[in-house]
Amino acid sequence: MKSNSFSIELAGLTAGFVFADGGRAPAAFKKRYRPFTGRGEPDILFEVSFKRGRQGPYRPAVSAEEKAVRLKRGDFDCVFDAGTGAGRLTCRPAPQSFDSFLRAFWSRALLRAGGMMLHSAGLVKKGKAYLFLGRSGAGKSTLSRLAAAAGAEIISDEINLLRAAKGRFRVHGSPFWGEMRSGGRQGGWPLGGVFLLQKSGINGLSACSKPEALRLLLRCTVNFSRDAADAARALDNAARLLAGAPRARLAFTKKNAGFMGLIPQVSSIGDTPCRKVCPRRELFL
Repeated sequence: MKSNSFSIELAGLTAGFVFADGGRAPAAFKKRYRPFTGRGEPDILFEVSFKRGRQGPYRPAVSAEEKAVRLKRGDFDCVFDAGTGAGRLTCRPAPQSFDSFLRAFWSRALLRAGGMMLHSAGLVKKGKAYLFLGRSGAGKSTLSRLAAAAGAEIISDEINLLRAAKGRFRVHGSPFWGEMRSGGRQGGWPLGGVFLLQKSGINGLSACSKPEALRLLLRCTVNFSRDAADAARALDNAARLLAGAPRARLAFTKKNAGFMGLIPQVSSIGDTPCRKVCPRRELFL
C-alpha cells in the first residue's frame, strides 16, 4: 500500500483514502484503523486534504441532490458521488475529526445497505452477538467492563454495526468505542438477541413489548440525515431486525457479572410478562 493512502473496511463496506499533493497518510490514522484495513478494491475512494476548523456544531449536516451527497461539520466537509464512488474530504488533521467523519459516512451507508449503526454495547457469547441498547448513562460501558472481566469478548461498548445477510442480521466489529477505548477487531457474528438496559440492585430479565423495543432501537440508531426517506429506511430496518431477533429487558447490577448467565435465556422470554432472577451459582459466570 502506498504511503499516501489506506483503506478501511467496516461491515463489508470499504472506503479508500488518498492524501492529496503527495502527502503521507498520518501514522496515527493508519495505526488507529489497522485492524480494519481493507483488503479489496474500495467501494468509494476519497481524496483527502487537511484544513483547520472547529468541531462544532456536533451534529453533521447531511444533504443530497441526485447522486451528489455532502456531509459537513465544522471540522470536516465531504462531497461524494454515490454513482461513481469518487469523493473529496477536507478534514481537520486530528484523529477525532476523521473518526467523526467515518461515523457520519458509515451511519448513512449502513442504513442504505439494509443495516444500521447503533448506540449500544455488544458482546459475543457462544458464537453469537448480543446487543444492549441505551443512550449515554444507561450503563453500556459498565456492563461491558463487567463482561470483559468475566472473560467475554466485547465488540464495542458504544457503537455497533449491523447488516442483514441472507435474511438475518449480523453484528460486525467496530473501531468506535466509548470509555473502554479498545481498538476493536474485524469480525462478524449472527445476532442472538437484543436487550434494553436497566440499572438495578439485582440481575434479572423481564419481557418488553415490540413497540417499546422499536422506540428505543430507533432512538439508538445513528442517523444524522433529516431526509424523510432515510427516516423510513431506519424504521424499516429496525422493524425487520426485531421481527427476527429475541428481545428482553435486562436489569443488571454493577456488583458482578451475574447477568452473563441470563443472556442465552433471551429467546425464551417473548412478550409474556415475567421475570427471571439470576441464581447465586451463576453470579460469576
